[in-house]
Amino acid sequence: MPIVDITLIEGRRSPEVIRAIADGVHDALVEHFGIPTDDRFQIVHRKQLDELIYDRSFLGGPRSDGYVMVRITVGKERPELIKHALYRAIADNLARNAHVDPEDVFIALNTVALSDLSVAGGRPFRPPHIT
Repeated sequence: MPIVDITLIEGRRSPEVIRAIADGVHDALVEHFGIPTDDRFQIVHRKQLDELIYDRSFLGGPRSDGYVMVRITVGKERPELIKHALYRAIADNLARNAHVDPEDVFIALNTVALSDLSVAGGRPFRPPHIT
């Protein structure tokens, strides 16, 4: 059950492009982490230019005002090679479907224990199967 936060600068993209960004992240999670297609929980944060602070050249770049930060929280650890494939797929999907320069894509993956999650009703997250 990934929880995805997407942060970008306000007013730079149409609702259709923002949806393409969200779809690109989700499609990569389905393909590389094997999550069900209907297991989708995302929020898009739109920030003013002065509210999203990032280095334009740290370990990559140059980064532009088209910068997209993707934070993904998952409840199952994955092998390093699968994580790397996910990162590449997200960058490729965003480039292809939303015209985001791959140098503008920052991804942070967090793994939490399933006991750290409640999906509804204040009940602990106990899925019938863990993918």
